[in-house]
Amino acid sequence: MPSDVKEFLRQAAMQVGAGGSAGFVEVCIMHPLDLVKTRLQLQASPAAGASKSATYYNGVFDCIRKMAKAEGVFSLYKGILPPVLVETPKRAVKFLTFEQYKRFFMFGADKPTPLTFSLAGLGAGVTEAILVNPFEMVKVTLQANKNK
Repeated sequence: MPSDVKEFLRQAAMQVGAGGSAGFVEVCIMHPLDLVKTRLQLQASPAAGASKSATYYNGVFDCIRKMAKAEGVFSLYKGILPPVLVETPKRAVKFLTFEQYKRFFMFGADKPTPLTFSLAGLGAGVTEAILVNPFEMVKVTLQANKNK
């Protein structure tokens, strides 16, 4: 195998690893906040004059406190597997394609310019949208179907 191909594969593996681990870490950090946001969005307001139930949340910190007390600390990570399975490869693709587009848009220059970064970011975003959109459509269709 030529050394150029080996170097390309080594760089691609590093980019995929960096992107995948970035996606994984992002989900691990942000999932509890996303879960709290969803709980706050889905809660029903108490009836006028009725006392607030234990499942009514007054805000982010109140929601976290009540969830941890009633369901345990690890309840903040309920449902984390699907986001991990989606975000990890999504970020890996974004990192890999950004670096490849950056090389492509350098136009023989020694170092990248702001235009190079802009075009590479645009290309990576479009590539991600094309690859991820079918999965997002399936997810939204399944979430919207209240029969199953």
